[in-house]
Amino acid sequence: MRALVKHSPGPGNVALLDVPAPVPRDDQVLVDVAACAICGTDRSAVESGQGFDGRRVLGHEIAGVVRWVGPAAERPDLRPGDRVCVETDASLCLRCAYCRTEQYNRCPHRTGIGTTTDGGLADQLAVPGRAVHRLPDDVTLLEGALVEPLAVAVHAVVERSPALAGEVVVVTGPGAVGLLVAQVAVACGATVVLVGRSRHAVRLATARALGVQHVVDADAEDVGEVVGRLTDGYGAHSLFECSGSTAVLADGLTHLRKGGRAVLVAFYHEHPSTDLDLVVNRELEVVGSRGKRPSSFRTAIRLLGSCHVRLGPVIGAVVPLDRWEEAVERMTRGEKVVVQVAADLDAPAA
Repeated sequence: MRALVKHSPGPGNVALLDVPAPVPRDDQVLVDVAACAICGTDRSAVESGQGFDGRRVLGHEIAGVVRWVGPAAERPDLRPGDRVCVETDASLCLRCAYCRTEQYNRCPHRTGIGTTTDGGLADQLAVPGRAVHRLPDDVTLLEGALVEPLAVAVHAVVERSPALAGEVVVVTGPGAVGLLVAQVAVACGATVVLVGRSRHAVRLATARALGVQHVVDADAEDVGEVVGRLTDGYGAHSLFECSGSTAVLADGLTHLRKGGRAVLVAFYHEHPSTDLDLVVNRELEVVGSRGKRPSSFRTAIRLLGSCHVRLGPVIGAVVPLDRWEEAVERMTRGEKVVVQVAADLDAPAA
């Protein structure tokens, strides 16, 4: 089968290769991959190779069609032909305190598809039965590739935050995750201020079309003034930092009210210089939000099924697998790119 492989450590060393198809275990589900979105992890694998020390098939934001269900997969609800998305947990100890409460993102023995085990930028993928979720009927397979980042947004907004109904929240960074975080926060009843820059004009326009109540170009407007008007000068209840910019994080903390909460969703290439006096004096909470859990996927799929979140407008480009270099380059320019793996999205792979 075809697979996009990081075949050696270091920058580059990525190629579309013919590799053996996976042989699924009895507790796994074999999925014909239809689409796989590109994210920063894949870009890092291509550009620097940091964190990749062996041969690995890339890709972890996956949607596809069930080919085979293992007899020990414990998934009587799944049938060949079902349209699905998958979680990224390839293996877990299933014994630690975290696993026993479905906090799989905290398992110290966890391996992840596309990073520490083979991923989904390939014709087929074998995954544990517990990691497969059926897609709602009206969600396309291209959109299904974005359920994983939607689950990341759900984890940040729903599972790492208090109730937000009636509150004003700021989301910084209008990339794919920022757009999804903003939509989930709106669905939770929050008044959302999404902040970007002039270079993000297209994504800011997308946010308006998706129903985000307040979209701010920080190059043209004073974010503090906007937040102040909406909160009678008190400041925002929460900040969701999705940009990965240390300067944006520092500025975002100033928009919080006393007792406010900053939820860090992005990863940072530089060590943030946080004003801890501001944190202490305003009694701010700074909370990390890493990845997602099975519950995040279940909630994400319910939000999609009830039309509270839309994924289609978040997709910036669709590129076939054999043009993967174009996909990475467009992702570098800020587009959310979905790689179309199956030539016919309605048919299983050969």
